[in-house]
Amino acid sequence: MAGDDAWASAAIADAVTAAPPSVTHDATIFGWSDGGKLTLARYGSGPYTCIASGAFSLRLGKPALPYPDPMCLDQNAWAFLSAIWSRKAKDGGALPTAPGLVWMLAGMNVSKTAVDVGAATFVATSGTQSNQAGGDVVQMSPHVMVMPLPLNEGAAELTTSYSLEDPIRPWIMAAGLPHEHLMVHFTDKNTQALMNPGE
Repeated sequence: MAGDDAWASAAIADAVTAAPPSVTHDATIFGWSDGGKLTLARYGSGPYTCIASGAFSLRLGKPALPYPDPMCLDQNAWAFLSAIWSRKAKDGGALPTAPGLVWMLAGMNVSKTAVDVGAATFVATSGTQSNQAGGDVVQMSPHVMVMPLPLNEGAAELTTSYSLEDPIRPWIMAAGLPHEHLMVHFTDKNTQALMNPGE
């Protein structure tokens, strides 16, 4: 039982770094078990669901990458991501379409070998770290995602790639795919202002 308490405490401590206290204080929080199963760490009465690092949607059941990547999702985003994870769309079911907000103020790590999620092309020229599989891993700057959010890439003045040379530039991730969404990044200073509003 003590081990379970320690696991839950660690999952909660990690998950709350994804969003401001006004989001996380009454959020339901999940972590990942050793077997890669999404497991409840804390029930919350609020509208947000937070997930500890290792929950990046394209790494289900895989070991966590070197950097933290917790997220907090509002009800629309949670419904959408849950549908993606359960593969309902693959079985012919329609995905939810209402846009939702996903907080990722601890950033997100991405493997360069698996980052091309759609028409988007990941441009990384520095700050890489090798993972155990031998591929490079990069850490995105703190951001929020509006998901899902289909855009007309031809008309939008937004790129479909993320660059470490301009890490706070907004862009379209997973362009052309069902989980296409808007990425809005923050500087470290603005992230601290969001995370510590009373200081």
